[in-house]
Amino acid sequence: MVAALVACVVVPEILSGCSGGGGGIPQHFTPAPITPAPSATATPVPGNTATPTAAPSSTAHGSPSASPSASASASPTPVPTSGTTATPAPTATATATPTHAPTQAPTATPVPTASPTPVATPAFNNWTTYGFDNARDGYNPNSGAITPASLAKLHLAWQITLPNNDFNTQTQPVLATNVGGHAGILVVGGTLGSVYGYDALTGAQVWTTPLGSASYTCSNGTTVPIAIGGTAVYDPSTGSIFVANNSNAAPNAATQLWVNQLNVATGALIARVNVAPNPLSGELNFTHTSLTLAGGTIYAGTGSTCDISSWRGRVVAVNEGSMSLANTFYTVWNQTQAPLGQSMPFSGGGVWGWGGVSIDPNGNVWAAVGNVDTNAGTTGPQSPFVQDTTEFDAFGEHLVQLTPDLSNEIESNYPGFTFGGASVDLDLNGSAVLGQPPMSVCPMGHVAAAVQGKSGYLYLYDTTNLASPVNAYKFAASQFRGRNQGNPTFSPVTGMYYAAVASSVAGGITPAPGMVAIAPCSFSSSIAWTTAFGPDSQVAGVPRGAPTVTAGGVVLSSSPCQLDMSGGCTGTSGTYGGALWALDASSGAILNGGNPLITTPSAIRMGAVVDGDWLYLFDNNGDLYGLTIDPSYPAIQDRFRRQHRIQRVVPLG
Repeated sequence: MVAALVACVVVPEILSGCSGGGGGIPQHFTPAPITPAPSATATPVPGNTATPTAAPSSTAHGSPSASPSASASASPTPVPTSGTTATPAPTATATATPTHAPTQAPTATPVPTASPTPVATPAFNNWTTYGFDNARDGYNPNSGAITPASLAKLHLAWQITLPNNDFNTQTQPVLATNVGGHAGILVVGGTLGSVYGYDALTGAQVWTTPLGSASYTCSNGTTVPIAIGGTAVYDPSTGSIFVANNSNAAPNAATQLWVNQLNVATGALIARVNVAPNPLSGELNFTHTSLTLAGGTIYAGTGSTCDISSWRGRVVAVNEGSMSLANTFYTVWNQTQAPLGQSMPFSGGGVWGWGGVSIDPNGNVWAAVGNVDTNAGTTGPQSPFVQDTTEFDAFGEHLVQLTPDLSNEIESNYPGFTFGGASVDLDLNGSAVLGQPPMSVCPMGHVAAAVQGKSGYLYLYDTTNLASPVNAYKFAASQFRGRNQGNPTFSPVTGMYYAAVASSVAGGITPAPGMVAIAPCSFSSSIAWTTAFGPDSQVAGVPRGAPTVTAGGVVLSSSPCQLDMSGGCTGTSGTYGGALWALDASSGAILNGGNPLITTPSAIRMGAVVDGDWLYLFDNNGDLYGLTIDPSYPAIQDRFRRQHRIQRVVPLG
């Protein structure tokens, strides 16, 4: 439930029980439109000052020169244009916010403005959300340039470090293209509470906006900060970026869970709403999952941190146009609704998968749920909550399919776990990765769902019938530690899922640590190939990351790494960092001569973002890397922040 804090970079093992204007989210299938539930009234947000920033302090190829700029005042509507060199993107027409306003509105640090990218615009797509689309499959159709053959040209063009010792928990970069004079702006969040925008071709910092921070003291006495713990979502039709953050006044104090709307070109805060505004006595909620935008509704999940009692897991819907809370679905207990006939006031059921909720072709919402709170005694739930002894009660540890407005559960399944010893707190906390094999490969026509959790299994479902998983594959030990969890990726070209094998330490796991390819056609037990690479996550204490698959036939996956003298990860001394590997999607062969593409001083939890000729990577130290096959960008040598090599392990589940 709680891992020890060592020092320096948060590895997500603490975090939890431990989207009217548009859409614009690419899909590999087309979901039905969503009709949001009636909106609650929002109160106005105080204006903030949002100012673009200068080029990064670290090495960056082609970083444009920056000139001082007057700060740009930002209020909920509209976003002002004075004082910046970038042209602001359109903003939503309505203001919004919470019932619990902060004591002081977030204010961006005034800094000079980074000039627009002085190069021709590449053929970028918008990478708007975790995993590229709402299926969370990690596949961008505009990534065909990254092939097994072109990897020989891949090189590091720039590398930056988040300022002020900020770092990353589980945020994947989001890419907004052709905004503010920039070919692309990468948006990432920091655990200390700021959101950052960087030029995608140079690494120059464009803007930064602080949103507020929160801290928590876990049962081992360690106090950790977790403000932004999930990936943002971008709506190209309004030029708005949406990001969630947590804010409290003191460790374990009541927390405000904000969904914020920012102008993607300037970082100016437009509006915000608290999505858990009326906590019960002793209730401590927390959000550290990605946001999802579909049909004018923004979806967010809430859970706990360090399994601190008590918490109420939920999926919330926010009306994008008014930035107001539209509806809430509680996974375990609410005073006025009792899922599955559950009338006892139990705590728990967090929704905290890396990718947040997924959206299927019909617009329905898929959520994977964590454990019910089984803490006991003085550290357990207090009135009005009561202790439970069964962690899968109600919708605990279920895969749940909900209607788009969150008013009804359509279907759900508890896959069944074996408990005992360390095999407890087995959150089904991965995001459902939806995939539909091409008819030429698999004429069945069904959409599959693959979800992972701390049981160590990947469960494969037929989305037309959730009575039980159609297959289960064991890829890690069954225990409470989050280092064994993950999300697979899916290629609509090959029709296969690709999943990381974290550990073979526990009995019954056949593949060695590395990766497997699963062919879900007819939902038979069909493993196409297995490839071993990198150390065992259970031994290293460092997780493997979510994979990404390119349209050019390359699977990108990360592992722990102890560097050896030949550029590989077979070293036997020193601390573990991360490594990004490339595999042939068809055969599983390790590319790049059998060595990683790049090694990093910290774990790589989130999947790589691949768009056009570029690949972007964000490690847990807060180092952001831009790699490209474009020879017009000279290669630089990657830098290790050696003073930050020791990883700060934050217990997430």
